[in-house]
Amino acid sequence: MSTLRVRWLFSMTRSGSSAVAYASARALGWAVADEPFGPWDRTGEPYNYPPEQVELHRLHLAQGERLTPKTVALAERVLSQIARDQRTDTVIVKMPHAMIEPADVRLHWPTHRTAWLVRNPIARLNSLYTRGWTDTIRKPFDLETVRLFIHRYMHQPRPHRFTFDEFTATPRRFFRRLWNAWDADFSEEQVELATRYRATHYHDSSGQLIKGRNPHRVLSEHRSDVPEQAIEAYLADPVINAFLHHLGWDDSTDRYRKR
Repeated sequence: MSTLRVRWLFSMTRSGSSAVAYASARALGWAVADEPFGPWDRTGEPYNYPPEQVELHRLHLAQGERLTPKTVALAERVLSQIARDQRTDTVIVKMPHAMIEPADVRLHWPTHRTAWLVRNPIARLNSLYTRGWTDTIRKPFDLETVRLFIHRYMHQPRPHRFTFDEFTATPRRFFRRLWNAWDADFSEEQVELATRYRATHYHDSSGQLIKGRNPHRVLSEHRSDVPEQAIEAYLADPVINAFLHHLGWDDSTDRYRKR
């Protein structure tokens, strides 16, 4: 895989990674490998990944979700084929789950570039409740998953850490910073292209688009469905509370109560 360039986007679900990955890919002419290690068969529409993608998940799970020589070799075949199918030499691996150890990526693929995207943990939890994706919330309230992601996020170099707020408020600056972290060559025209894509495409889930949906009208930003118990648990957790303070996010209960 010496001629293939790979760029990783780590996040949690409901943090904007789909919009970021697909907008970047459209503007830069890259491909997206959308959760290729995940438990979803993405050999059909709209992804059309090679048949080995299904085996990649099975093998990765069997290896305890750690990269091994076997999974690395298989992943390289899958990513290379995705790139060939889309006639590019660069793939964005979108990974909104904790099933890949960052240290494993650095060990096995030292030339790969990574970026980390985070959303206010309570706002992100609210998005899951608002959408009814409660079966994806691990008890209690996804706290352990959030703590793990915060730990990994805070151990990344500052230029490789990004926020959902930055993406929504200042998308041009966001894409410039992100692409610099990925060592991408780009023009201001491509920045504008990515910004327009973000403004006109709504990714409901991964590669699934909702035509005509206003990307700026985010339901979870206008309605709160998080249980009071979950809000209290998050604000009482020392790791999450310190993280909210670090990034300047509100830590008052009233800010997140149902409305």
